[in-house]
Formats: sequence, structure tokens, C-alpha cells
Amino acid sequence: MQAQLVDVFTLTKGEGNPAAVVTEAGNLTHIEMAGIAARTGLETTFVDGTTLRYYQPSGMPMTLCGHGTLAALAVLGREGEFQVSTPSGDLRVLVEPHLSGLQMPPVTLGEPLPPEVAARGLGIDPSDIDGPVQVGSAGRPKLLVPLRSTEALDGLCPDQAAIDEACAAVGATGIYPFTRKQRVFGAMADARHFCTGAGIYEDPATGVAAVVLGWYLITHGVAPGCSRIKISQGHAMGRPSLILVRQDDTGHLWIHGQAVIGGTLDL
Repeated sequence: MQAQLVDVFTLTKGEGNPAAVVTEAGNLTHIEMAGIAARTGLETTFVDGTTLRYYQPSGMPMTLCGHGTLAALAVLGREGEFQVSTPSGDLRVLVEPHLSGLQMPPVTLGEPLPPEVAARGLGIDPSDIDGPVQVGSAGRPKLLVPLRSTEALDGLCPDQAAIDEACAAVGATGIYPFTRKQRVFGAMADARHFCTGAGIYEDPATGVAAVVLGWYLITHGVAPGCSRIKISQGHAMGRPSLILVRQDDTGHLWIHGQAVIGGTLDL
């Protein structure tokens, strides 16, 4: 058995967010899938036809993984629009040459939180925060934290215990600090994602968080009337990524990204 190694939200190997994809995985048990994800050291998608299951390197299952879904679509090589079955429900996907998209579950935004909660988690002063701090979810809840500058974003080096404590306090699976200062031409925000319980400290591209951020920007009038929002991520890690958030004619939000298959791993 092999895992395909895929870099997502990029077309350059060694950039973007790496994922592992295991096909013909219908007979694998929970314990076997958890063990394989631990061996790959990557968030891993297990494919059985159009049914997708996701596991973290920690061995914990996920309800949804945006980049893991796009990685699976790159491996499947099937074009057009169809449905995939995930633990978050049946979701539409769109595969075009060099670009794949995933319709996300409806986004929810919680009430604004005291900035001190996020500041403690990130190891910063509350004065570095520039806007409402909120938990948002599109299948997996994330703590969104707007920062004043790219320098403040790049300078983050939070302690894992503080990240875990802050996420536990607000029921989030990660902290998603961002700045609206443009780093990449055409991008409306630049972000980082610090994980909890995943066996990964930082994620170079996070589709489920990006779609929440897209809705956050629309809701707060930063991107009024925008149907396409580009979000850059991963620069602080040396793995630059670009995520496109799109709102379709029916109001549903999608993430779109490119992907490149980088090799295989024997399991």
C-alpha cells in the first residue's frame, strides 16, 4: 500500500500544504487509518470511491479537511462537478484543469470574545489585535484573530500549551491570526494557523479556516459584495500558499486551490 504525497494551494513542490492520500481504503479500520496517518506525519485522506475520511498525524479523525479533499481530487484525476461523502456530509466538488474547488458547509460566526483570550494563546499584547476576535466554523471551529501588521503576524511564536489552553477555552481546533495588510498581490488577507490536538504545530494553508475568514471579511464589511477573496498563508514557514474563497450565485461558499503530486510513500 502506498500514500500519494500532494502539495496543495500551490503548483510548486515543497510549497503549499502537504497532504497524504491513500486510495482503495474501504477495508481499513479506524485503528489502521490512525496508524497510517501517524506514519505519514501528515494530515491524511483515505479514499473509497467518492467517500473521504480524514486523519491527523496525532491519530485523531477530522470531520473535514479542505486541503486533504483537494489533494484527493488531484489523485483521483476525475474532472467535472460531483459529490463527495465526508463526515461533515455530502459536499459538492468542482475539478477543472489546474484548479479544484470544494463547497463548504455553512459558516457560523460566534459572538465577539475578549481579545485577552486570543492574546494569551498567541503570546502577544491585546493592543496588537485590530478588530473583533471570534470563533467561526465551517465544519471545524477556528479562533479568528485580526492583527495590526504583517510584522506582528510573522513575529508570532506561541507556546503549544498556550495554544491548547486558548482553543480549549473557546471550543476551537486552532487559532487563525491574520492581517489585512497585503503581502501577495490580489490577496485580501495574510494568515497563519496554529493547531491543537493535531500533532502539527503550524499549518501552511488551512481551507476550513480560510472560508471562515472570507465570511468574516464579508460580514464585517471589509469585503462588501466580493464574490472572490484570495487569502495567502504559509510565508512564515517558507511554504507560501494561496487560497481562493468564492461565493456562488446561491450564496454557498467554496474554497479553490491548485495542487501538485510530489511522490509516493510506501506504507
